[in-house]
Amino acid sequence: MSAGSQIANSLRAYLKATVQNAIVTTLLFVAGFAIAGVPWWPLTGFICGVLNLVPQLGPVLALGLALLIEYFATDNWIQLAIVGGIWLVIQIIDGFVLSPRAASRSGVNPLLSIFLVLIAGFFFGPIGMILVVPVTAVALIVIKAVRAQSK
Repeated sequence: MSAGSQIANSLRAYLKATVQNAIVTTLLFVAGFAIAGVPWWPLTGFICGVLNLVPQLGPVLALGLALLIEYFATDNWIQLAIVGGIWLVIQIIDGFVLSPRAASRSGVNPLLSIFLVLIAGFFFGPIGMILVVPVTAVALIVIKAVRAQSK
């Protein structure tokens, strides 16, 4: 298989896994908000799931939206803490299970992907966080192809 087709397959697998992660995260938000009794839980969960796709800022906006809706509906601090806890659990699942799984589908080690995303976020911001895994996957394929040809 040529390096070009390997790159295409790797990027396709990463994109597919990322879309699956977004669907799972959205479903987790919807289910969590339904259990917690958040008003308009289907719409709130859907919007939070979509916002979660945006690196760094999206999850914070999702939390803010959920807390704001819950605050205006109930003004109950315990209920606000429950909504915050649901958001935290979903972020942990997304950050340590779903996103590394997407990286591994593209050929990047899941543990390495966590560190790469952190480093890219520090140096290049949200754009770096979005692009670091696909760029690393392409670089690894090119390096393997060059090594194979030099033998």
